[in-house]
Amino acid sequence: MQFTTRVRRIVITLFVVLFFGQVSLSAQQKPAETAPSVATANASLPSLQNQIQQIRSQFPGDMSVYMKNLSTGDQIALDADSVYETFSVIKLAIAAELLRQVQAEKISLADRITTKAADERLPSGVLYALDPGLNPTIKDLLTLMIIISDNEATDLLGDKVGRANVTAFMHTLGLNKTSIEYSDLDWDRKWLSTLDPSYRNAAGNQTIDFPFGKYTDPQVRQAFGHTIYDAGIYFGHSTTREIGTLLEMIASGKLVSKSASGLLLGIMEKQQVNDRFPRYLQDVRIAHKTGDGQPFIANDAGVIWVKDQPIVLVVFTGHHRGETAALHDSIARVAALVVKHYGGSLSPDFK
Repeated sequence: MQFTTRVRRIVITLFVVLFFGQVSLSAQQKPAETAPSVATANASLPSLQNQIQQIRSQFPGDMSVYMKNLSTGDQIALDADSVYETFSVIKLAIAAELLRQVQAEKISLADRITTKAADERLPSGVLYALDPGLNPTIKDLLTLMIIISDNEATDLLGDKVGRANVTAFMHTLGLNKTSIEYSDLDWDRKWLSTLDPSYRNAAGNQTIDFPFGKYTDPQVRQAFGHTIYDAGIYFGHSTTREIGTLLEMIASGKLVSKSASGLLLGIMEKQQVNDRFPRYLQDVRIAHKTGDGQPFIANDAGVIWVKDQPIVLVVFTGHHRGETAALHDSIARVAALVVKHYGGSLSPDFK
């Protein structure tokens, strides 16, 4: 399908890559020679929390933040137990269940799935733009699901492992507020049928051909927002604390197995959607996963290594009442403040 320039802008703004991972603070970075001691970091933690709270207080919407320094034990939890729409951050849970089934020898990463036209999903990633009949491995699909948030790969894997199994595994891990029920295609059908009821049961390749040109930008945005908040459907549900706990398991080599954790962490380090957490960071190792429902929601969740200290950071947002660029910048600034606090380097444009 050839999208018009306007329609491409709409879809990209709403999805970025993927489904269905603002305040200007005056701060000049001076790279530290050494990381703060545990005692110093703990003593100054309230200052970092206050800086993050300042961003939250001026954010035009809801924001949840969870941070844990796995070396010092420092924690910040701001609205960290409220359930948010994760969008594509829930793909970490799909990946976890997939690796559990690989460990149990129910699936092999070398197994292949042949793509069909009906598997295509609204633009997120790359598979929707390629001809059906490809034969990627499970590992290929896992990689595409994480690093470019490919929704065709996501639904293929979700169907393979079973979404109920994903939720059950999360609950087994003690993550009782983390769940996935609907597919990306379910969500797309609900959204598009708000505009045109004939799309209520559309196949994936039919959604790709949706006539966005018949509708105004405000109509498309209103339908998208309605689907998020009023349609009784979601892509992923969780809290920043629970996703943070999942990330801690991954970073510590305790999710499924050390090798499984290492594999997922390595894939996350290849993330291609870097307009949030990495925005202001320099020479910092990071493994993360975004979630997108702009301009209403944008999320990011990952592990950032600062002076060899692994730091879990999760930021979820909701009900944002501004534009996407400002939404992304608020999330980026939270990560910058955390990295600065522990002695990491920031780019000169962080002010």
